[in-house]
Amino acid sequence: MSTLLSKENFLKMSEFIYRKSGIFLDYDKHFDKLSKYVDRRANELEVEDFRKYFFILRFEDKNGEEFQELMNAVTVNETYFFREKEQFEVLANKILPELHKTLPASKPIRILSSPCSTGEEPYSMILHIVEEANVVEERDIEVVGIDIDSTVIEKAKKAKYTDRSVHAIPKNILAKWFKKKNLGYELIEDLHGSVDLKVANIFDKEEMRKLGKFDVIFSRNMLIYFDDASRKEVAMTFYDMLNPGGYVLLGHAEYMSRIVSVFKAKKIDGTLIYQK
Repeated sequence: MSTLLSKENFLKMSEFIYRKSGIFLDYDKHFDKLSKYVDRRANELEVEDFRKYFFILRFEDKNGEEFQELMNAVTVNETYFFREKEQFEVLANKILPELHKTLPASKPIRILSSPCSTGEEPYSMILHIVEEANVVEERDIEVVGIDIDSTVIEKAKKAKYTDRSVHAIPKNILAKWFKKKNLGYELIEDLHGSVDLKVANIFDKEEMRKLGKFDVIFSRNMLIYFDDASRKEVAMTFYDMLNPGGYVLLGHAEYMSRIVSVFKAKKIDGTLIYQK
């Protein structure tokens, strides 16, 4: 049990985190994890009580590094390659050919993965594109991955993965695009740099504007961590970031139609997608 984080202090921290990131921390689920983190950081910063640590977090964290450390500690990043692979297949075989026909020839197709975690999702897109999408031979395709957690972005850049992360990749594709290492697999050099990876907070409007416009946004299993107000804010941010006719794909337990009504829901090969 933490000597610093009382229930009252937890509520202060969770409210602060919610305002900054939109992430809601439930007391029963997250108290132990957050209390251990606060104790450790207070010890590292050599402060003896919660009030002083919280002051540093709110008022002295000019470059955002302390808040970034906090986000790295509380966010959950668990994924694997080809998870819910039907969505990647629809992207490669239906959405990209459609966009290729409708977009000006000189315009790249831009895809956003938010959040991208340690890179399994955006690299799964790349693997499906190079294996299945013939349009890649005629059209530039840009994939951008963002996450609020800086540690997972660094891991994504290294593109080294455990056996569990690659367990769903067909063996022929795994052998073609990965190198076997002692403790797992590494994406081959030809695909390093194929995803533009960035640390970004979806609730930072300026950061989102700097990313530019997209034709496809993958945001799977992120909205389930937000409350209704935050979900709506993120949904409208995605709407603003999409080019006309662009698509959003969510996780199977998430439904855009329950959040906002500005997207048109449609099914392609049984996969539910949302169009601007």
